[in-house]
Amino acid sequence: MHPIELIDVCRSFGKGKEATLAVDHLNLSVPQGSVYGLLGANGAGKTTTIRMLLSHLQPDSGTIRVLGEEPMRYSESVRQRIAYISENMQIPKWMTIEDAAGFCKPLYPQWNDSLFEHLLKLFDLKKTKRYEESSKGQKRAVCIILAMSQNPDVLIMDEPASGLDTLARRHFLAEVLDVACNENKTVIFSSHILGDIERTVDRVAIMFRGRSVLEGNLDSLKESVRRITVYGENISGLPNDTFQTLRFHQERDRVQWAVTDYTDEKYQRLQQTLNGVKMESDGFNLEELFMESIAN
Repeated sequence: MHPIELIDVCRSFGKGKEATLAVDHLNLSVPQGSVYGLLGANGAGKTTTIRMLLSHLQPDSGTIRVLGEEPMRYSESVRQRIAYISENMQIPKWMTIEDAAGFCKPLYPQWNDSLFEHLLKLFDLKKTKRYEESSKGQKRAVCIILAMSQNPDVLIMDEPASGLDTLARRHFLAEVLDVACNENKTVIFSSHILGDIERTVDRVAIMFRGRSVLEGNLDSLKESVRRITVYGENISGLPNDTFQTLRFHQERDRVQWAVTDYTDEKYQRLQQTLNGVKMESDGFNLEELFMESIAN
């Protein structure tokens, strides 16, 4: 059993003909020790998915389990093992960082004092500084420090690096990787900064209109999802049994396919079938994978 599982999950807003389907039969499985990225444009269903994981919203149908329990039935012991960082998270403005840590520490039995001190140094923050006296980036760092110091088994983040400068963002992402890889924790987060996701995650789900249109190990996706270009006129299409097609585009003198199950063997077989027609294949970076996935 994986720490985070969603099985055929749906969630709508509104009623009747005015209802909007925000999450549409979503299936995700996040392995332990992984950093999992949710990628999608605004309205793709990322935040709704995260809010259901946190029990802030109840799914209309389907099953969600985090650490073996359904969010709406979380026991206190499971809640203590889950931490959350949101884009708009705040703490009372009069609190110092030390005050906030003193408030949080008794609530989370796995709280890690040494990690708290380490993160303060990493982000160059003084524990006696009041929250209202901090810059936007420092406020963001405070919330990150408090969540990570809980030493959670599952860390859920929605646009966590928003407001951090480039250096602070790199420090934060490095810490996320260290926690997941060396302490076997599980991290799931959404971000619109594609570079952050590509640099940090080992698995990704690209969401579009509430569905996961492309999901898997990021390195494997870069190997299996490729663009094939065939040059020449009057080319009607690839043989149906060669590749699974994500997108098809035809111009006057060439056709292009984005395929999801590329292998060298299949490509060579296609070359033989097309009998000497000029063709080539290219890989995608994460941004290109994203654009190809939502092109249709």
